[in-house]
Amino acid sequence: MSTLDSFILVDAHVHMQSCFTWSRFFRSAYRNFKETALPLGKDFSAVLLLSEVAGVRYFHDLLSLSDKESSIQSQALGAWRLFKTEESCSLEVRGSEGESLFVIAGRQIVTREKLEVLALLTDSEFTDGLPLSQIVAEIKAADGLPVIPWGVGKWLGKRGRLLAEFMETEYKNGVFLGDNGGRPTFWKDPAHFELAHDKGLPVLPGSDPLPLASEVERVGSYGFYLQDKLSTRHPAAKLKKGLLENAQSLTAYGDLQSPLSFLKNQVGIRLNGVR
Repeated sequence: MSTLDSFILVDAHVHMQSCFTWSRFFRSAYRNFKETALPLGKDFSAVLLLSEVAGVRYFHDLLSLSDKESSIQSQALGAWRLFKTEESCSLEVRGSEGESLFVIAGRQIVTREKLEVLALLTDSEFTDGLPLSQIVAEIKAADGLPVIPWGVGKWLGKRGRLLAEFMETEYKNGVFLGDNGGRPTFWKDPAHFELAHDKGLPVLPGSDPLPLASEVERVGSYGFYLQDKLSTRHPAAKLKKGLLENAQSLTAYGDLQSPLSFLKNQVGIRLNGVR
């Protein structure tokens, strides 16, 4: 495999969970990004795209923490430190040994049709319960990137037919579908992925870690890379430009979940009372 001059590694569906610590979250993400980068080249940027549900404000907490002195940051982050960019929706996180990650704000919204939509690359907030087409329009108006992510059982039956109809009638450039690393290997690609491919739009993969302590190890392990150079001052704007202009050049990386891991996680979230 030939190496790349420079490239951007992206986990496009990331949740910080209350059972994670920031230190382990960033350490796991960087380790997974670096393992992916090894055969590709040394000059890479690593990006975590947050998808926060209503009432969750981890990015806001990080943004506030970035103004604090180093001793206060160390209590929350361990060996990691926060640095502001020139965007309100992005931060750089640096480790004590020169590691660098970019964290970019985003939201996860539930539509009236009970489909999920990610509003990536934006720190705007959105209201749950509105029609899919309206939420997508609002995300675009906020300069975000709308992504409709796959989820266990969420594209089956009536909701699956609604999504297919949306893709046929209103699905336009700048709207993406999303895959997730929690999809088990026995669950074949949904037909919606093929429909997206036919329309010339790729599927954005992300790890989508569940609210189980062990899931922090998956952050950064499933995503995509683009052959490009990330702007350290405007990482969100640069990444969005790359996706809209060079979407066909992205390459997915990572492995789907084994049947045993999938079963264990599904049991775990139910035992913990997680919806």
